[in-house]
Amino acid sequence: MEGLVYRTMRLLRFARNDNFALRTLMLVLAVLFLSTCSELEKAQDKALIKDVIISYNKMLIKAAKTGDVETLKGILAQKEREKLNLWIASWHDSNVYMDGKIKGIKFKNITISGNTANVMTSEDWIYEYRNLKTRQAVLPASGIYYEMEYILQKKKDKKWVITAMNIKTERTIHSSQPTPQ
Repeated sequence: MEGLVYRTMRLLRFARNDNFALRTLMLVLAVLFLSTCSELEKAQDKALIKDVIISYNKMLIKAAKTGDVETLKGILAQKEREKLNLWIASWHDSNVYMDGKIKGIKFKNITISGNTANVMTSEDWIYEYRNLKTRQAVLPASGIYYEMEYILQKKKDKKWVITAMNIKTERTIHSSQPTPQ
């Protein structure tokens, strides 16, 4: 950046044609402005992507209790909602629901390329399975550590939607075990 400023100043000082110097300066400023705007948009996209993933996890907890995955329509692609619906319905058919709590989520990497984003997270969950009618625990609570990959697509309205999810690592965490970093 300093080299660019230095070269621009030399051009301004030694240019014989004032119009040339002014046009060069304007071009340099335009490039810097567009570069800054692009970085700001990426930072905004990263914040929006994090919000979508956090919202997904919170809505997943509610959907597991109620069986209603349509609340995820704005942030989860139809194919993924269908898979989620099958998973939740299988538990509900057995008169059981997942009572989950997310203890922590860390965003390890967010890569944006055009309208596609790839996000790696590490997540700590506690699951307990309960009877749908009595709300009594039917399986003891267990802690699970996940490393997840989320693939998102940016829609025309500039909103991000999760199009795929992959569990990279899944490990039961006992209370005496530290969470992997």
